[in-house]
Amino acid sequence: MRHWVGKPVIVYLREPQYASMRGVLRKWDSAAGRVVIGHQEIGVPIRDIAMIKALAPKERALPPVLYSVGYIMKDRLQFDNAVYFKSAVTVWKGDRLIALNTTLVSHTKGAVTLEDGRTLLKGTHLFVVRSLRG
Repeated sequence: MRHWVGKPVIVYLREPQYASMRGVLRKWDSAAGRVVIGHQEIGVPIRDIAMIKALAPKERALPPVLYSVGYIMKDRLQFDNAVYFKSAVTVWKGDRLIALNTTLVSHTKGAVTLEDGRTLLKGTHLFVVRSLRG
């Protein structure tokens, strides 16, 4: 099974019934009983794998999609990365939605500038970023 290492694959899991994961198989670790898949290096126990199949060239070129789960940005580096990678950001003020899937143009120590030109304070707003997968 080590011949899959370094190749784009789709891994079908036993539970939930035939769920799948796509990506490059990075590592086959027999000692730990797991494989590592994708650029985020997700570990999957070998006992949970139903089947591994090579991805066809057209399946490899799937468009990137947003993760459904985001995280709250707090550190300067997170804001830097969101600006640099033009990540999708949702902005909240309390329980009120200010901006949905906007991008950040720039940020300073206390403020953020959105793509529509609005400047919002970091201390009074919540910035949730979702990264791309694929």
